[in-house]
Amino acid sequence: MSRPEISLTRRRLASLLLLAGTPLSALAGAASTQPRAKGRVPVINVKDLGAFGDGKLPDLQQIRAALERAARHPAGAVVLFPPGEYFLGAADEAYLAVATKLQNVRLVGERATITCRSVNGSSSMLVLEGCRNLVIEGLAFRDHGLRRDVGVRGASAIRLANEEGTPCENIEIRDCRFDSVMSAFVCRETLKNVRSRGIRMTNLEISRSYYGLSFQHNGDDVVARGIRCNDVKRSYFPYGVDNHDIEVETTNNATGFTDCLIKCYHRDTSNIRVKLKSRGKRGGDCIVNFDHHNEVPNLALRNINVDLDVDDVDCRLDSAIMFRAQDRNERLERQTNRRWESIMIDGDIRICEKTDLFDFRSVARTPGTLIIGPRLARHPRLPRSFPGFRAQIA
Repeated sequence: MSRPEISLTRRRLASLLLLAGTPLSALAGAASTQPRAKGRVPVINVKDLGAFGDGKLPDLQQIRAALERAARHPAGAVVLFPPGEYFLGAADEAYLAVATKLQNVRLVGERATITCRSVNGSSSMLVLEGCRNLVIEGLAFRDHGLRRDVGVRGASAIRLANEEGTPCENIEIRDCRFDSVMSAFVCRETLKNVRSRGIRMTNLEISRSYYGLSFQHNGDDVVARGIRCNDVKRSYFPYGVDNHDIEVETTNNATGFTDCLIKCYHRDTSNIRVKLKSRGKRGGDCIVNFDHHNEVPNLALRNINVDLDVDDVDCRLDSAIMFRAQDRNERLERQTNRRWESIMIDGDIRICEKTDLFDFRSVARTPGTLIIGPRLARHPRLPRSFPGFRAQIA
């Protein structure tokens, strides 16, 4: 079966602009300066603002100008990236292109790639601050300076931030490609109780990167479909969030990192559904880890539903599924007050005989409920007991 095409065709792009009420003549250039009829949104072509798109000369200021111009149109605008590579310059512990309080805006690329070159620390290429009803479509992102083997040096492609005290809402990312980035998408808490929500992702390809989708105490009500990760250290990494519905495929993870790490640090992680297809996992401690590492007492991983399709793994993999708790100094807690509540696991898991199906590194003092679905219940190596849980086997 062929995969969906990532790049926008001219017909698809024209259709998009027509839906936005924009004439086809906007594609020809000088669209941002042309008068527009009532009810039509402006098209802001980054090349009209002086962007080079040659991958060599810096385009950061021109892209910033396009985002600022779009912010002046709360009724809607299209920011258009024609074919080319838009180089943001050297990245050094800083946000690069920041979009602040955009409303009803589409960022549209046609065979367009946004790039940077990290020289130190962690940065972000495109940062959304307090944006609502925003679509990112058809863009590719790449960091030419990513180093996965040197601590943390690289740029995230898209970051949702809340430093200004306003959350992002109703953000859609579709038909995009990410290559050699720190994270394809990261949503991180910087102000407590300011939470972004309503995030939709469709048809994303992520390769040779550190993280795929990362939610760090921020980003609720998330739906993701058609997420394909190839050679990504950690494809899905949520903690301190609520209401996720994620479908992701991972291939060729030989880094030793867990494909899916569902974690709890400083607040509950709850109502997570993950459908994970894993192929070509090479080594590491597990594929899915239900992990506690919190400094706040009485927190829980709650109502987590994981459906697994695992095949083509080697015998260096320690286990398929792990439950673990660590104290604030990252020391393993064999017995723990951390809680796992209403965990459901099902699926088809084909692993080496040397690989454990389950690894209960930590045992909860207060037993939670673990539901084993009908497909997993037929596994010949299903454990006889599940320490720290009241198990229900279908």
